[in-house]
Amino acid sequence: QADLIYGGDSFGLFPPRVTYEYGSGIEQLLSLGLIKVIADITPGLIKVALRPPVSVDSVASACAAAALGKEAANGKVLDGTEAINGATDQPDATGLSEAFEWTKDNTIKFYNWAKEKIEESKKD
Repeated sequence: QADLIYGGDSFGLFPPRVTYEYGSGIEQLLSLGLIKVIADITPGLIKVALRPPVSVDSVASACAAAALGKEAANGKVLDGTEAINGATDQPDATGLSEAFEWTKDNTIKFYNWAKEKIEESKKD
């Protein structure tokens, strides 16, 4: 039982879907301990909104594991992202970490480029 399943390469409203990169980042963010605690104590729709989405690949792997009778999924109701991911061998979501790494790398590249341009302008 997943609240939101993400994957693919496009956003859509009908049916609602988000890309793998975006969903992975949101899954990693909403899986942080503090967010999970806040989600546990909030009511109704806020609680649902704070639950991490799950990758379509993890859902497919969990379904396959159940169909093949693997112990991690066989005969169980997998409720939520953590339970679904736990029944698979899919890697943890890394979208947020990758976004931070990309930002850091490109900030350094921009800094070096700007520094070079400033130096060039001083020579003129």
